Amino acid sequence: MPPHENSHYVGQEDITQEEHAKIAELRKAIGPEILKMVPFFDNDFGLLRWLYGWDFKIPATALHALKVAEREVDNEEDFGKAILGMTPCAEYFPGGFMGLDREGNAIGLQMICKTNPKTLVRCDRVSELFKMILVECSLIYFIIRKKEEETGKKLGSKIIIDMEGFNMDLLYPATLKIYLNLIKLMQDCFPDFVKAIYVVNSPMMMSTVYNLVKPALAKQTQEKIRILGKEWKKIVCDDLGPENIYERWGGTKVPSNGKETGFLRMGGTAPEELRYSTEKNPHHIDEKNLTKISVSAKNKKEVKLNVEKSGAKLHWFFVASNDIDFSIQKDGTEVWPKFRLSTEFVPEFGHVECETPGEYVLIFDNSYGTFFSKDVKFHAHIKYE
Repeated sequence: MPPHENSHYVGQEDITQEEHAKIAELRKAIGPEILKMVPFFDNDFGLLRWLYGWDFKIPATALHALKVAEREVDNEEDFGKAILGMTPCAEYFPGGFMGLDREGNAIGLQMICKTNPKTLVRCDRVSELFKMILVECSLIYFIIRKKEEETGKKLGSKIIIDMEGFNMDLLYPATLKIYLNLIKLMQDCFPDFVKAIYVVNSPMMMSTVYNLVKPALAKQTQEKIRILGKEWKKIVCDDLGPENIYERWGGTKVPSNGKETGFLRMGGTAPEELRYSTEKNPHHIDEKNLTKISVSAKNKKEVKLNVEKSGAKLHWFFVASNDIDFSIQKDGTEVWPKFRLSTEFVPEFGHVECETPGEYVLIFDNSYGTFFSKDVKFHAHIKYE
């Protein structure tokens, strides 16, 4: 029987000899330098998740390591504050952490239909959304890792996706594409971490919605989805424990802040003052100062900059005719992770601090494209303090 067909949620004593051998092989393939950057993945359960998530294919698995900012929280309040502190737009993207279930698995909740994608997407860079969600996942990962150390059991995340308030704006193609890219990114960075997904308050056209999202879902993720009917509150509480679920979703748990929804982000329409404008962005570059390149399908373009001394900041700004993979490397190592970014509503801009001098490479990658080229207009420069 292939390893991934066994139960993914095992105790330390249940890890087989074959799995221990694969874990050792993966640790060697990734190498000590990358594991040093992501120590919270460097244990048997953490590496086993990568193996299950990537079907025990070691060479491919080793390519998907990603550095995620390391920080820790202990409860729902600290978790909520950490995410809200990342960007003023955070409260308008639904989500959050409700606590732990009876076994110690994390309980997440997504009121996805309470967002207004057409306004939210005009407020900030797509990369900021991706960074926020990756940090959210890493915070939950830290919480779970602590519980695994206490229990000796491999745990995960259980997510309630509440579809109450569904409307057709959620299927707006431009924003749906961003959301699907986000789903793929989360699965790439945190494979085999989701233990169960409960979809509740489903709309009549749920099958259509699911078919739109399904291409972005890994096989393992699809197998964990349960679309529940009218008795969903009972099922959720039976599985997770009513004492761990807020009353709004059928449980008995009372949030410490006294609000019905606790520290969860409930979405809503982002106010006008949060909308992006060139006047409010000190890093905006006028179009006449941008350099245009065309990136054909199945190809990528590199922009090389030489940094003369450590501590300098590499700044970039770009807009693209369609979504494109963007990353920054030095000596073959990513110093800015690869994100698939759309600039239809807000341009992409940012900076990284260059810890060492040398050549830094901005990569605009259209390798996944099938037919069409992507036009990119960009500006990049080095700033010495």
